Amino acid sequence: MKKFLRVVGKIIFILFTVFVASSLLIVGGIWGYQKYKDYKLEKYLKALPEDPTISTDMTVKLHGDEKIGGQKMTIQEKVDAGLNPYVADTSGNGISDWDALHTYHTDPKKFSTTDDGISDLAKIKEGLDPTKPLDKDAIEEFSIEDEKLDVAIHTNDLNAKYHSFIESYQQDELEAIYEPVREPVQFFNYTGEVELKLPEKVKNKKKLKAFYFDFDKEDFVEIKKQRVEDDAIFATINDSFPVFILDPNTYEKIEKYYYFRVSGFQFSRAVAGFDHKVFIFKRAWRDSDNFVEDKYEDEEYGITELSIGTIGPISAAFLDGVYALLDKIFAPLDGTDGTLLARALLDYGTVMGTPDYVKKYSMPWIFDEEFNQEEVYSAKVIDTGFLSNANAFRFGNMLTPLGDGGICAGIVRVIERVFNQEEIEKELSYKPETVKSWLREYLGSAGYKSLSYNLEPQLDQYAFLEDGYLYGYRFTDEQISYIGKETYIDDIVIDPSKIDEPDRTLVKMLETQWIYANEMINYKTKPYESSNITIIDQVEDALANGNIVYASLHKGSGGHAVNIYKMEYDEFDPDLIRLYAYDSNFPYGRLKQEKKRELFMNIYKKKRKTADGVEEYFEFDYTPFSSKNYSYNNTTDDHEIRFFVNDQALKGK
Repeated sequence: MKKFLRVVGKIIFILFTVFVASSLLIVGGIWGYQKYKDYKLEKYLKALPEDPTISTDMTVKLHGDEKIGGQKMTIQEKVDAGLNPYVADTSGNGISDWDALHTYHTDPKKFSTTDDGISDLAKIKEGLDPTKPLDKDAIEEFSIEDEKLDVAIHTNDLNAKYHSFIESYQQDELEAIYEPVREPVQFFNYTGEVELKLPEKVKNKKKLKAFYFDFDKEDFVEIKKQRVEDDAIFATINDSFPVFILDPNTYEKIEKYYYFRVSGFQFSRAVAGFDHKVFIFKRAWRDSDNFVEDKYEDEEYGITELSIGTIGPISAAFLDGVYALLDKIFAPLDGTDGTLLARALLDYGTVMGTPDYVKKYSMPWIFDEEFNQEEVYSAKVIDTGFLSNANAFRFGNMLTPLGDGGICAGIVRVIERVFNQEEIEKELSYKPETVKSWLREYLGSAGYKSLSYNLEPQLDQYAFLEDGYLYGYRFTDEQISYIGKETYIDDIVIDPSKIDEPDRTLVKMLETQWIYANEMINYKTKPYESSNITIIDQVEDALANGNIVYASLHKGSGGHAVNIYKMEYDEFDPDLIRLYAYDSNFPYGRLKQEKKRELFMNIYKKKRKTADGVEEYFEFDYTPFSSKNYSYNNTTDDHEIRFFVNDQALKGK
């Protein structure tokens, strides 16, 4: 018997060793393949062209002697001083660059000239010298009260007095499920202790707790440092997420749940009678053998069996260990196609919430009629119906003899005008529109005057001008016919004079439209306050009217242009908007290679206190891949975005 057990043990050990080795080889292979894909993408992103005619350098060259909005410094003066030419206040401390340099003699690049953490604006408002450091500990504590919201800040931080905002937060779904005992609030530009007063009729005040609602996790997080004192909760916050106070009854429902799903699809249905098996465990003081069973049938996703039970501390600790081990196994696959495959077959995790919330979280395809694993939940969507595999060219951006930084602007303008049912010029020759562009052309060596086209002889080849189906056009010249199939943006320069019709006229049109579009943006449109918050309202109005929007992205020595076709308000964060973009550097086929459906930029609604009052503005971040090699943003960099509809700049209301 002992010999038999030893043999069985050896067999089990060998099988286990083979299984572990095979698993490691598979995971290592997937990880290595993903690293290779990441390397290829990074190489592709680094090689993408940047259009020098859409750049900050070009703005300085053409409009350096002009001032933007109410600024007192010219664009050239700001650039020479190392300041952001697109905003009045580079440091964001509330003091304009001009006043910092000429009135207060502070550093316009710094929030605090003396680096003591106290803003120059706060010192000036307090009648102090902003060029001299201040000992924070010497500042007496003061209070900032908002009687309408029944909250207060108790601090000695002068920045709180002159930079913080307190606002109510409303999200109907969260309030319906969690029933907060008082109005949720957000504290902006402040970290420290806050006081949230409690309604008089609330019972069990000592049991109340304060939670953040984390927008990133879409989940409640208990605030670590808090206390109940008299008729208020005092909590120490370090983020601007909304603060909820939950009553005991609701709080008891917000338990930690463990969920585990295995999906065998047709195989498990044939063997066990279900496509998906989901377990949900509520943590309790001991294990229970009693399960609540349920079954759901969906035409698209098949049969789902659900089992809900309770587990004690020992079982919970065991599951924590199992989940941690699984996390380590799947860690090399994070952000890869392997993750999507693995999660399709197996999903697990923990979540805080009510039983109904946990069901929706673990089985969204059952409880959300519009469920899509790639979809970001939103509060409002304005969609023009634009499709990159119908309303855009399949070949994307390209290089030409004169457009050696890409002709994205021409492609974007043609796409915009065709979709918006605005006429494309049948015949066009480049003509300077302003004195500066005339001087550049005739005294310089730009050579743009050679750009022209006439569509009439080839008009029957361009059906997209009538039906709007740009994706249907394919290059036929054998030199470039491969572009738009497996290859999209190549490093070859497409010279229209060396290719056959109808491709020749099409490329000539896109190249001429490129410089014509840039003429509108860079020459005819003078720089303006491009971060005006009401511009976003105008973008929304345009999309709501069925028009896609031309977006021009400017930075340093090069820039880019994209089409905006959809706007999406975040479901939980009222200050976050997503603008979906068609990017000619990533036409439909190229995007498909990266396993992405759409690209979008984030728009952040902001406001700040200045010496003259409160300013509302927006910031943008177009970083469609996790790489700074392809990023346009003014959250960390001095970049600019401008929006146009049918050649008209959106400058705000």
